[in-house]
Amino acid sequence: MYHEAKSPYERALSASDREFRELADFAPVMIWRSGMDQLCDWFNLPWLAYTGRPMIDEVGKGWAEGVHPEDLQRCLSTYAGAFQAREPFSMEYRLRRHDGMYRWLLDNGKPFYRDDSFAGYWGSCIDVTAHRDAQQAQRILVNELSHRVKNTLAVVQAMATQSFDTDRPVAESLEAFESRLRALSGAHDLLVTRAWEEVALRGVLETTIAPHDPGHSRIAIGGPPLMLASAPSVAVAMAVHELLTNAAKYGALSTSSGRVDLCWRFDAASQRAHMTWKETGGPPVAPPARRGFGIRFIERVLASQAGGVATVAFEADGMRCSFETPARSWAHPAEIYSYTDVDSLGAQST
Repeated sequence: MYHEAKSPYERALSASDREFRELADFAPVMIWRSGMDQLCDWFNLPWLAYTGRPMIDEVGKGWAEGVHPEDLQRCLSTYAGAFQAREPFSMEYRLRRHDGMYRWLLDNGKPFYRDDSFAGYWGSCIDVTAHRDAQQAQRILVNELSHRVKNTLAVVQAMATQSFDTDRPVAESLEAFESRLRALSGAHDLLVTRAWEEVALRGVLETTIAPHDPGHSRIAIGGPPLMLASAPSVAVAMAVHELLTNAAKYGALSTSSGRVDLCWRFDAASQRAHMTWKETGGPPVAPPARRGFGIRFIERVLASQAGGVATVAFEADGMRCSFETPARSWAHPAEIYSYTDVDSLGAQST
């Protein structure tokens, strides 16, 4: 029978059967045992190696010294409750590893019997920190994906509303809608290559402009190096696509002599990029009787996705559109351009 008069450490020394110790010490899990007094009286080598403490320090209640203070009371309560009920238990708690780091363990304990009499508990533990981190990362990913899908659907809804809520022929509305879908797809492709992280503003613009200016001769862009988050990058791409479409149909890009300057400056105080689209060399410009669906679409997309605003001026030599978006400078301070005049941006654009 089990002699409860022995101390936990004496009981630890008595558990010295060679075959058992070889099996337990070479097991790929951490194993512990407790007696009828709820005190742990033995730990296998993987446990001792994990905690970096000798057997004499771990037996009794010594092992609890390594439990994270925030988890200790819950851990002891779970253990004591199961012990009193003689029921198996399973719990997770943080235990201090030999390097001082707290790691999450999954601890499973079960009562054992000798000669039909309750003799204590056997338990095993495995480090589940990586599994918990993966689960948390998965939850974050699902939440982020849900958020991005909702944002994309909001953009598509705006596209559909602006494309079909007019008196134009259905075929023309469908063409406009499909064109916007392609622009949206292009913006998302750029984000996918960057794993939905920040993307360079210049890269967003070059990707959006490329189909409209294959020779890079009619649209000039220029400004300091900036990075955009995913939602603002989509908004900027869609706004520029709308401006390109309008310019190709009615503005500077509808004639061989027209050109566009797309320039931006960075306001460090507000962390925003102020962008200006300026057309020259196109047909005569006259202010429309009402704002077109393209301008209304730009305003809606920028407001919902980038928290920005757009202003349009129909100047004598061509349309000017100014808009803004949250951005981040990634250049060395000495490399950031000190642009203050929008016209100077056009003169220095590349």
